[in-house]
Amino acid sequence: MDPLQNNAVLETMLRPNTTFLIGRKGTGKSTVFQRAQHEIRKKNRTISAYIDIKTVFESAVVDNDVSQKISAISGAVTESDLKRILLYRSFTRSVFVDIQKELKSQINNSFLEKIFGKSDHNNKRLTAIESIDQLLDGAFEADITDVTGISSTLVKKNSNNKSTSSSKASAGVKVSAGATGVPSADMHFDTGLEDSTELAFGDSKEFSQILIKTFNINRIMERLEAVLSGIGIRHLYIFLDDFSELPIDAMSILVDSILAPLNNWSNELIKFKVAAYPGRIYLGKIDATKIDEIYLDTYRLYGSSDVSSMETKAVDFTFRLLDSRFSYFLETGFDVFCDTDAHEVYRQLFFASMGNPRILGHLLHNLGETHVGYGRRIGPRAIQDAAARYYEEKVEPFFGIQKFAHESFAERSSIFSLKELLESIVSQARKLRDYKGSAVTKEISGRTPSSHFHIVSEFESILSTLELNFFISKYYEMKDRDGRKVSVFALNYGLCHRYSIAFGRPTSLREHRLYFVERIFDYSPILRKYLQKNQEIKCDACGEVQSLDKLESLKLFDMLCPVCKKGTCSVSNPSRKYEAIIKDINSELLLPNTELGILETLYPEASGLAAADIAGELDCSYQLVGKRGKIMAERGLVEREKNAKNRRIFSITQKAREEYFDQNSDRKLSVPD
Repeated sequence: MDPLQNNAVLETMLRPNTTFLIGRKGTGKSTVFQRAQHEIRKKNRTISAYIDIKTVFESAVVDNDVSQKISAISGAVTESDLKRILLYRSFTRSVFVDIQKELKSQINNSFLEKIFGKSDHNNKRLTAIESIDQLLDGAFEADITDVTGISSTLVKKNSNNKSTSSSKASAGVKVSAGATGVPSADMHFDTGLEDSTELAFGDSKEFSQILIKTFNINRIMERLEAVLSGIGIRHLYIFLDDFSELPIDAMSILVDSILAPLNNWSNELIKFKVAAYPGRIYLGKIDATKIDEIYLDTYRLYGSSDVSSMETKAVDFTFRLLDSRFSYFLETGFDVFCDTDAHEVYRQLFFASMGNPRILGHLLHNLGETHVGYGRRIGPRAIQDAAARYYEEKVEPFFGIQKFAHESFAERSSIFSLKELLESIVSQARKLRDYKGSAVTKEISGRTPSSHFHIVSEFESILSTLELNFFISKYYEMKDRDGRKVSVFALNYGLCHRYSIAFGRPTSLREHRLYFVERIFDYSPILRKYLQKNQEIKCDACGEVQSLDKLESLKLFDMLCPVCKKGTCSVSNPSRKYEAIIKDINSELLLPNTELGILETLYPEASGLAAADIAGELDCSYQLVGKRGKIMAERGLVEREKNAKNRRIFSITQKAREEYFDQNSDRKLSVPD
């Protein structure tokens, strides 16, 4: 179901432009991709390829033997820097290999079937498939230069982050990918006069420049374009899923080394369709004015006029989504399961899900277990209970599991700080439940709705992690009573029910349209206090600390220190409040986020889940879950057993329950009654 009328989202995806599809988990990005590819397969002059970037990144590993052999060479590039180069090379190659595989599959599966019986066209396409095979097996490898010639005097990092070589004797490592795609290394030694050269060897941008020089993307794409044009193809749409799941350094490498060059060099052949999370997008040298952006979260989809119109459109989408699903699978409307005005049920379901299809599915599952399965009809109270259960099982435990994340001290400390910030926000909302001190609130009978709050827009990025994990949702943008631009946020509907906070706003009077920007709901002071306590701007050269109100000015000068004029200022978390808690966690329990996500997904499930079901929750591929699940089974964290249908099922072990979940007080907010 398209979130907009007349399939507007789908039509935008089909335009010959690079497009970023932006939304939180569960907003339907992969579904939009599937629909778009389905339509593209009907077109004669367009072809598509789907790449799960996170899975490709996970497969781009470096063999430990490479690092060991390199470290044995005196004066060679440092082990950590070389690992990064090899990882980026392997990652880049994997992307291109998977694109070629997708192209071959699509030519086989779609074109040959369409032209069955037409031998001339058939032969042309068979020739095209053979050409792609050659591009994979021959030209592609020929155009990728191995990382070679690392000499004992080749790499010497200077203060300006450049390395110089002018050595007669050199020792190198030839890196190549074996059948498994994992790089291997061969040592070689040679002598001979070498010209003096300089290689950029510093930050991620400079690494990407090395990659550009390592292989000729333009030449590869010209050959691919020649193959495709021979069978009438004019457009190649490359769908990149899970873009925002990449580490930020890998994301920048991907954009600077692949997306931006191909977007600019492909003579309109290649257009990317990228699925991303809000606030986790790196464009690099991609011209933002020449791409389409589609936002799938409620405010960006429907919030162009006023709050009431936004809510009306969002409720309509909820109705259309439910009605289409129930009509298709049950041949009946959803309203037959409602015990009251169906429109009010749709309205409450929108509040509970914020128009997120995946959350809506969880709510329906909970309602099926508690009401429909027993012949009971669905009403507002049932939705509140279903939402509270979803919040307690899927949302609130985030902080408890994240303290086991294999991240730096600063990142883990930041998670604890955000938990404290959220607790402050929820506590303030609970305090306002009985507030009757304004002209608007004194007319409200019963508890004052305090589920929404506003902040000055400059503070919005502070809340991005809380929003990405569904504790809050951006609801609208408006002007407050003082004329400032503010962002309105809504607390999670289930959270509100859990902590007895009335959700929404009064609607009987015209002035209620401005209810969310009442001064009592200005939480900017709470965020300002959080910043003063948990963040500082410090120069990496002279150590001078700048006040937080200078951040925007510093950004205009690329964070150059205004005191020493040499160092770079950065924002850090100076708080050591949680140092003892973090250090007390056994380091052997720390896991990457994917593994933690698998444990969190399995924890409430009594009968276990298949890899595909876990992947659906985590926004990743089932292959990645299977790969990580095998490692976790070896550590005794999950069990992998096949069911009666010979399908592998994962379940959490008692050991994992005890180590990560039992007695974990951080799985709940600490909010006073």
